[in-house]
Amino acid sequence: MSATDIDNEATASKTSSFNLDQAEIDFLIDFDQIGAQIDLNYLGDNVDEEFDLQQAFLTYDVGDGLSIDAGKYRSYLGFESWEQTGLYQYSTAYDLIDLRPGHSNGVRVNYGDDFVNFGVSLVDSLYGPDGSISDSSYGAEAKVAIFPVEGLTLFLGYGKDGMEIGTDRNVLNLWASYEVGNMTYAVEWSNYDFGVNMEGSQWLLMANMGITDNFGITARVSEDEQDWAGGETATKFTISPGWSINDNLGILFEASQTDYGTEGDATSFAIESIFTF
Repeated sequence: MSATDIDNEATASKTSSFNLDQAEIDFLIDFDQIGAQIDLNYLGDNVDEEFDLQQAFLTYDVGDGLSIDAGKYRSYLGFESWEQTGLYQYSTAYDLIDLRPGHSNGVRVNYGDDFVNFGVSLVDSLYGPDGSISDSSYGAEAKVAIFPVEGLTLFLGYGKDGMEIGTDRNVLNLWASYEVGNMTYAVEWSNYDFGVNMEGSQWLLMANMGITDNFGITARVSEDEQDWAGGETATKFTISPGWSINDNLGILFEASQTDYGTEGDATSFAIESIFTF
């Protein structure tokens, strides 16, 4: 649940909200070699009062680190989580375009051990509506994640939407995170080519510091650059302190400013509470 206030010079608008952003129930099922996950999700848009089926997939454990998933599942790509519980702050990093593909229907194969994790996925579409494989388009992803030392993750991912009509869409995503002591550092860079002069890149730098057992603070700078429409660029600065009331309840604040260049700035403030169980 959150309350926000946004003053956007670029669009000459000022908005405030107070909303239940998300409620989610996850079912995790385990029958030895066969497992499943079903996520029911409500996004609090004050219009649709129903839960959506966010994920629903089966996992077959082949053994020796190899597994196969089939159903509807989340994309490999992107450092930042789709879930509020997985973010270090309230907002996501990029204000012009969101390259995280979200959830798609398909089949994927994963292999992992203590040093490396590989994955390949064939889905209906990365960015299109569910079931779009029926019009002969398709989506595909591949990833490799390496864990060379304790706390360090290096990730390389690639996604492609093969389009029957129109231009193929391609995304390259690299990120690294390092957890040491009470600090977490992260860096990300992505490049995309959606055809018809729709190209661009994104990057972020983030640091999260646990000051006490119950209090921490996150600082992030990110940039979203489009190589069309006059070369629009959005550079975002974020600071977000957070408190853990107990093991189930957390509260965080966020102040962000996005610089849209000659179009002006957007300043936002947010307070959010997250209850998990």
